[in-house]
Amino acid sequence: MDGDLMFAVLPIISLFFYMAPVVFIIWFLFKILKLQEEKNRILKEIATKLDTLK
Repeated sequence: MDGDLMFAVLPIISLFFYMAPVVFIIWFLFKILKLQEEKNRILKEIATKLDTLK
């Protein structure tokens, strides 16, 4: 009886192991995009301040 339960739960557990890297990669890509947007915003602010100094 216990073996049947293990075989029933095993596909669900293996699905989590396959999905975890995909979720991590998607999270990492969104994190990089957010950092790039912030960096671009800061660079635009610096550029406008330099333009006003001229």
